[in-house]
Amino acid sequence: MESVKNRRGPVRTPLRFLIAVGFLLAVALAVAACQSSSSPAATEAPTAAAEATEAATEAATEAATEAATEEVTEEATAAAGEEATAAATEEATEAASAAPATAGDAANGQYIATLTGGCGCHFNSDLGALAGGRKFEGPFGTVYAANLTSDPETGIAGVSDENLIQILRTGQADMGDGKTYVVHPIMPYMTFSILSDKDANDVVAYLRTLPPVANAVPQRELKEDPQPWTPPATPPAESPTEPVARGTYLVTLANCGGCHTPKNADGSANQELFLAGAPLPGDSGEVASNITPDEATGIGTWTEDEIAHFLLTGVKPDGKEVKGAMMQQIQRRFSKLTQEDVTAMAAYLKSIPAVSNDPTQQ
Repeated sequence: MESVKNRRGPVRTPLRFLIAVGFLLAVALAVAACQSSSSPAATEAPTAAAEATEAATEAATEAATEAATEEVTEEATAAAGEEATAAATEEATEAASAAPATAGDAANGQYIATLTGGCGCHFNSDLGALAGGRKFEGPFGTVYAANLTSDPETGIAGVSDENLIQILRTGQADMGDGKTYVVHPIMPYMTFSILSDKDANDVVAYLRTLPPVANAVPQRELKEDPQPWTPPATPPAESPTEPVARGTYLVTLANCGGCHTPKNADGSANQELFLAGAPLPGDSGEVASNITPDEATGIGTWTEDEIAHFLLTGVKPDGKEVKGAMMQQIQRRFSKLTQEDVTAMAAYLKSIPAVSNDPTQQ
C-alpha cells in the first residue's frame, strides 16, 4: 500500500509563528531581567561593593594618615633629640669652660707641694693651717704670706685656677683688665716655673681641698713694685719620667740650690758653685754641704743607693745621722717621697759636674 504523504511536501514551521515565539521569548527575557535587577540580592551586590570600596578607601586613608603622622612624629622626635643633644653639648662646653681649669689629682698635688716645702711660708702656727700672715722683710719692703685656704673672704676661693697657676709660675696675678700684678717679690716662682701643666693643675686641686680658715692678711708695703718676670721656657705638659731628667725636675722644685748654692753679692745664685755648698743665712752657724760628685769635698764617693737612703732617712753611708736644718727638710719633705723619686734625685746629683768647694771655709 502506498505511504501516506503530504501533497505539498515535507512539513515546515510557519515563519510568522517563529517570529512570534521569538518576540515572546525576548519579552520574557526582558521581564526576567527587569525582575532580577529589581530583586533585593541584585540591589545589595552593588551596594556592598560600594560599601567595601568606601571601607577600603577609609582604611587606606587611615593607614596613610597614620604612616604620615608616625613619620612626622619620628622626624619631630629626631629633631627634638638633636636639639636636646646640641643644647646639652653646648651647656657641657660652657660648664667646662666655666669650671676650674683643672680637675686635678689633689693627692699628687699634695705630694708636689710637700716636695717644695709644703707651702710652709704660708703656714700659720696659731691657726694650724696655710692661712698666711707670716711677715717677710727685706730691701724690697714688707710682704705677708697669703691665705691659701678656701676661705671665700680672705683666702683663694675667688681666685680662678688659671690665675693660681700663673701666680705659681710667675708670681703674677691677672687683674682682669689686661694688667698683671706681681703678688710676691720673694716667692720662689722662678723655681716653680718648671711645673708641668699636670703638676700645676694638681697643686691647685690640692689647695682647693684645704678647709676654709678666715685670716685677713695685711697689705704689703713695698718701696717699689717688683718687675714682672717671664719664665725662660714653656713648661711641659707632663713631668719627665727618665731618671736623670726626673731628678733634675725634682731637685729644681725642691729648690736645693736655695741652700746649697752660694750667693753673689747681689743675692743671685753663683752658678759656678752650683750645689757646691754654702753657709746658711742667719746666725745658726750651720753649713749646707757640697752635694756635687766631688770626691774630696762633695758626695762623689756615695753611691746612688746611699744618696737615696740618706734622703729618706737622714742617715749617711758611715751610719751617722745628719742634724739641724737638713734633718728638718728630710723629715718634712724628702722622707715623704717615693723610692723611685729619691733614686731619680740621686741619679741627677751623680750626673752634675763635680765642684771642689769646702763650704765650711767660706
